[in-house]
Amino acid sequence: MMYTKVILRLMAFSLVFSMLVTHQACGEEDCYEDKEAVKSRCKKSINIVGNFVEPTAKCCEKVRASNMACICRKITAKEQLLVLSVVKLVQVARKCGNPVAAGSKCGIWTIPPAVGAQA
Repeated sequence: MMYTKVILRLMAFSLVFSMLVTHQACGEEDCYEDKEAVKSRCKKSINIVGNFVEPTAKCCEKVRASNMACICRKITAKEQLLVLSVVKLVQVARKCGNPVAAGSKCGIWTIPPAVGAQA
């Protein structure tokens, strides 16, 4: 009888633990495909090399349809060093009407308030 109680408690604990872990995994938004699409459609505007280029209509269309805060959280240090400028990405997001909130992280960069924004 004692053995059964221990097993039941262990099973209940395992069930609760797995529910909590699964809930956290489900809570993390997956925006990898959107990130890759924004990188592809906005390549000229967010390229780490060269001057800023105004975003195209196709670029802005994807930016407006994406969760830019999630995309910013998913940018790796390697991407920042080799492929894209998060400063330019944030600028594109603002120009396309889907800005990332000031104070948020975009890659390893913390976004400052927009120029001329009220504090």
